[in-house]
Amino acid sequence: MHEDRRDLAAVVRQKLAAGTLPLEFPAKMWVGKGNGGRCDVCEEPIAPTEIEYEPDFANPTTRLKFHQACLQLWNQERAQ
Repeated sequence: MHEDRRDLAAVVRQKLAAGTLPLEFPAKMWVGKGNGGRCDVCEEPIAPTEIEYEPDFANPTTRLKFHQACLQLWNQERAQ
C-alpha cells in the first residue's frame, strides 16, 4: 500500500458510494498468504509475504481481497 490512509479512506468512500465495495458484513473471512492478486481498495498487489483477507458473502459472485490496513479502512467506513 503506497497511498496515504486519508486518501485511501476517500477511495473506500467512493467505492462504497459507487457500489464497488459492499456495505454488507461478510458471513466469514478467509485469511491466508497473498498470491499477487490486487487489493480491492488500494489496487496494489498482495504479495506472498503479506496477509490477504477475503470476505465470504452470501452472494458467491462477490469476490474481494484486501490488505489488512485496507480491510480496516473498509470496516471503519462501512460503520459510519
